[in-house]
Amino acid sequence: MILADLQSRVRIALTNTLVEEWSLFAATTGTSHPSERTVAFHLGWYLRQTIDRAWTVDAEYDRSGMLLEESVRLDGDDRGVPNLIVHHRGLLGPEHNLLLVHVAAAAGADHRPDLATAQGLQRRFGYRYALVLDLGLRADRTDSTVAPSWQWATLEEGAVTPEPVPVYADDVLTEIVARATS
Repeated sequence: MILADLQSRVRIALTNTLVEEWSLFAATTGTSHPSERTVAFHLGWYLRQTIDRAWTVDAEYDRSGMLLEESVRLDGDDRGVPNLIVHHRGLLGPEHNLLLVHVAAAAGADHRPDLATAQGLQRRFGYRYALVLDLGLRADRTDSTVAPSWQWATLEEGAVTPEPVPVYADDVLTEIVARATS
């Protein structure tokens, strides 16, 4: 699968997550933000519908069975495994590891993965693509906003988007949020 095709599929899954699961992000859910694990679960649920059935979508699947050393942890603690991976379960190598994703939900969160660290995991386990997805969620008691941005890397070329870029054009995001909140 080429990068542009995978990006399109992830964008579709993210759109479905935002529209169908808006209550996760809505201000009416209280003062807490959804966890990255929760968002990754829903993103994986919708991503599963867009990719070939030969691939498995797993959340926080620690296929190595080992503790990750500091140099390849995504956020510097024991939560260092990616939030979501697309792979052939039980098989190793780039032909069996399509995508690793780390999700950051709340804007200004303390533990923000960076692309270079995600690339460390990508190289170690041979994932063709690495994605850092930041939802840019801001919510207070009366209003919620999202401003998703992402960074991508390929195993062969390295960082494709070294700086975060918006997932959606402003008008598209406005339309998605309107669908979600109606």
